[in-house]
Amino acid sequence: MKNLLKYFLFLNLALCAVACRSDKDGLLDEPPVTVTTNFYKNANELAATYDPTNTVSQTMRDHVYDLYKAKKWSELETLFTNNNLNGKWPPANGGFNTVDDTPITMGQKYDRYSNAIGTYSGTGAPTLGGSFTSPIINGAVYTFGQRALNQPENAYDFYYEIEVLNNSLTFKGQTADIIPWFNQVGNGKQTMWKIPIDPATGYQKTWNKLAQEGYIKVTIKKNPSGKYPGAVGVVIAQ
Repeated sequence: MKNLLKYFLFLNLALCAVACRSDKDGLLDEPPVTVTTNFYKNANELAATYDPTNTVSQTMRDHVYDLYKAKKWSELETLFTNNNLNGKWPPANGGFNTVDDTPITMGQKYDRYSNAIGTYSGTGAPTLGGSFTSPIINGAVYTFGQRALNQPENAYDFYYEIEVLNNSLTFKGQTADIIPWFNQVGNGKQTMWKIPIDPATGYQKTWNKLAQEGYIKVTIKKNPSGKYPGAVGVVIAQ
């Protein structure tokens, strides 16, 4: 009888623990994200991200793949620098733990650093382009170093926020953790927007064009270079 009572007591404690953990999980703000740690299944799949002309030897491709899988970022960057691979940019669009075709939905916010496309007079809205952003999660932004960009912060004219205004986007994104590179700590998050070509220009649509079409709103938050202080606060919208 004594052992039976111990069994029921243990069972009740276990059930309580499961119930309490489930209640806590139900309070999470974000749904769980499935992370694919081996998104690139072999050396040649990875090579497609840094060797579009198909000139890198198979031996080199295999070595790159081994370093990438092992997350030996410093050795990988040295290899890319010494052999001038991919213009010395990292492979895999600069990311690891890649998840493809992630939705870009209304209410989400992202940010990025860039300069203007073409010339900018310093008045009105600059023309802004690019694909890579970092998500803003519950108002928290990633540090400059976590983005692993190839220039110092003050080399960029604009730091801006991108807010998604509706669910009508016809394209998705690719999310990943950021590879430490360019003497930066990395390990932030990035979302690469798969922005389509603008038929009017033959180039990828700019953020201005997406704003004009009503999909997003862009707000310039900072002028890191100090060249265009009047741009801070400019909103690009429909």
